[in-house]
Amino acid sequence: MVINLLQVKQTLESLGGKATCAEIAGQLHQQYDKSQYSEVDLAVRRILYAHCPQHVEDYLGEPVFEALDVWYYGFWKPSEQYSDRYIQALYRQKLINSWEHCMVTGTKISCKASHIKPRHQCKEQDEKANVFNGLLLNPTIDELFDKGWISFDDAGQILFSPRLTPQDIECLGLSPGMKLQVIHSGHRVFLQYHRKHVFLNAQ
Repeated sequence: MVINLLQVKQTLESLGGKATCAEIAGQLHQQYDKSQYSEVDLAVRRILYAHCPQHVEDYLGEPVFEALDVWYYGFWKPSEQYSDRYIQALYRQKLINSWEHCMVTGTKISCKASHIKPRHQCKEQDEKANVFNGLLLNPTIDELFDKGWISFDDAGQILFSPRLTPQDIECLGLSPGMKLQVIHSGHRVFLQYHRKHVFLNAQ
């Protein structure tokens, strides 16, 4: 039995362009023996897992993200390249669903999913997927936060590294009054980690 990306795309389009993995597999399953449903389901998930990063905005609706989110840890391991791209695409979508815009400036343009506790430092998969271990930020703030040039206190107030000069701060379009517009208790444990292990808090 061979199921390819074209079949999955065509099936998704026949379902109106938005469907869960189970719905896609159920539609394709009609072409095969009933005993092969689990194989069809697995094949669909593998294809979506491998190609989601390139095609998610064009072909896949939110229900697919929700379905994949249940199983993508440990269910099937694609190549490292696809795995990393897929997981980051999925995580960004989760943050968009939760916060909708840059949590500091309010813009919805080109927002990036920024892990507070860096992914490579997360020992548990739950930490990597935790929506409270992420901030939706515009590209400039994302880069500065990721490199430790800025951080946020437990109230969400922006903190500047002592290595940044007042001129640097001004040129970057930042100001001391900036803060996270939305912050939950779940963010605080990760922000504490960022301030301790990522933030450049020394000259």
